[in-house]
Amino acid sequence: MEGGIFRRDIEDNIIPLASRDEIIIIRGPRQAGKTTLMGLIARKIKGKKAFVDFDIASNRRAISESPIDYAKRLYENGNSTFFFDEIQRLGDAGEIMKILYDSFKGKIKIFASGSSSLEIRNKVLGFLVGRALVFDLYTFGFGEFIEVRDKGLHKIFVEKKRSVFDFIDGGKPPLKPSLSEDLLSLWKEYVIFGGYPEVVKAESASLKETLLLNLVDLYIEKDITSFFKIEDSREFENFMRMLSFNDSQMFLLSNAANNIGITSYKAKSYLDIVENTYIAKMVYPYYKSMSSAIRKTPKVYFLDLGLRNAVLKNMLPYEKRDDTGKLAENFVFRELVASGKNVMYWRTTGGAEMDFVVETDSGIIPIEVKLGGSKALGKSFYSFLETYKPDRALVVTLDEFFTKKIGKTTVYAVPIFYL
Repeated sequence: MEGGIFRRDIEDNIIPLASRDEIIIIRGPRQAGKTTLMGLIARKIKGKKAFVDFDIASNRRAISESPIDYAKRLYENGNSTFFFDEIQRLGDAGEIMKILYDSFKGKIKIFASGSSSLEIRNKVLGFLVGRALVFDLYTFGFGEFIEVRDKGLHKIFVEKKRSVFDFIDGGKPPLKPSLSEDLLSLWKEYVIFGGYPEVVKAESASLKETLLLNLVDLYIEKDITSFFKIEDSREFENFMRMLSFNDSQMFLLSNAANNIGITSYKAKSYLDIVENTYIAKMVYPYYKSMSSAIRKTPKVYFLDLGLRNAVLKNMLPYEKRDDTGKLAENFVFRELVASGKNVMYWRTTGGAEMDFVVETDSGIIPIEVKLGGSKALGKSFYSFLETYKPDRALVVTLDEFFTKKIGKTTVYAVPIFYL
């Protein structure tokens, strides 16, 4: 922590690239800490820096009028690194970034942030092929959350988590559990309140709840009804609630549209907005050799459980909830995606299902989330192993740790707070 600002894991991936010419683009939801992250990066870079917020209309007008003169002024004032915040607000962002890169290559370094992956992809990245490196910043992951609360415990957690992901990638077996009660207690808090930085830093549960409810209102009012020009905010709010109810389940867009009373076209546009503002993500089926495997229908998962719970207006503690299975499955998905894994699920027309299938360089690995542990493993799990014969499989439990051999597959079960 530096002056009340907490380190982010993604810093370790970005800092080594600071000396390269490419523009570094950081994407992620509002209030996930993009601006703060750029400030942390700036502290580790030598030389004078300029910070420009494109949420401010006068800054947008000034750079659009003459990008070269705008940058020249900053450069002549001694700035060798530019930090541009919310670049998707620039109508011609990609063209401007290209002009600056080509005109000042080797003289300046540009970092840019944005809150809409769709806007950045459409307005920016097409102009910057070979000129930009892109990073996705999510809200605090479980490990970052632990680091805020207990640095000593965080170091132990990092070792455990690394061993699990090494196993996923085909490496050594996961490490045995330790300090389980403390880690599980923090996990139960994390899956209720999530990882938005201001929420994580709040000391009381009531303040955390207030911040999350306000965050939902801000997201709907500013990012959605204003930026995307949606006329009926209540309609979009109902769609968000529908997504929350269907969290971790197969999501039929037509059914959702009918339940809300909107067209499938409008429901699809709402889903695109939710995905491209880093609120939720769709996961698609894995299939290879089975003609009976479902191939199209996606599942939906939220990228921050605190926001998901706030949309449902359900902030009950873990022990009093009836959706703990959904929370656990969503948590595992979020940690897999944030770690850069290509995540799918598997389901047959007969109803056999595997929560997640992850593709790695050494082959696929099935991952099943079972809070009840090994006793809860059903026929679906064994059906997948028999069909695809993976070298290894992972079972994520609430607090169990064990290993077994099923056919040719080495199965490890690990407690959920290892991720």
